[in-house]
Amino acid sequence: MRSSRAWCAKTAERRVRGAWLLALALAASPAHADWSAFAPGGARFSVELPGNPTVERDSTWTPVGSVHMTKYWLRVGDALLAVEQHDIPPVAASFISDEMILDQARDSLLRDVDGTLIESRAVAFEGAPARDFRYRLPGDARLVERVLAVLVDRRLYLVTGMARDPIEDPQVARFFGSFRCWRVSGSGGVPANTP
Repeated sequence: MRSSRAWCAKTAERRVRGAWLLALALAASPAHADWSAFAPGGARFSVELPGNPTVERDSTWTPVGSVHMTKYWLRVGDALLAVEQHDIPPVAASFISDEMILDQARDSLLRDVDGTLIESRAVAFEGAPARDFRYRLPGDARLVERVLAVLVDRRLYLVTGMARDPIEDPQVARFFGSFRCWRVSGSGGVPANTP
């Protein structure tokens, strides 16, 4: 489900056509609102946001079981900030390596939005396998999205910030810097990152 990405890209295209739309969007956005911790029950993550996010839920059938997705997203100024969590079926997690799950998540996202990969790095996020990548969306708005994909237990988190330059955008930087996630209690592992 990529509806918020499509919505943001269409909104940006309209802004390119008229500066007054940009001014209106900035005036209506919570760019200067107070940020506070957001930690939905059972989601095993926390992040700072300047307001309550929109929540989307979806489920996709795969040959190894359904993947359930919950996405929390919010526009802040010209940026779109989101955390998606995808629960990987146990069968898939037992047969597919962590690296392959992360690479497939990146490649699937790029296909879904017809994005052009700018850079991708295999990293560890507090001991959990992760991918940190950026890609450009098609269109005149020249939007770029930074994604941190983190696999903790059988849950894949996609932390995303879309802007014209997400590396330099202070809203995106604050959002990424505040993200924390942790393992299921009693899973026998050290927390990926504790709140």
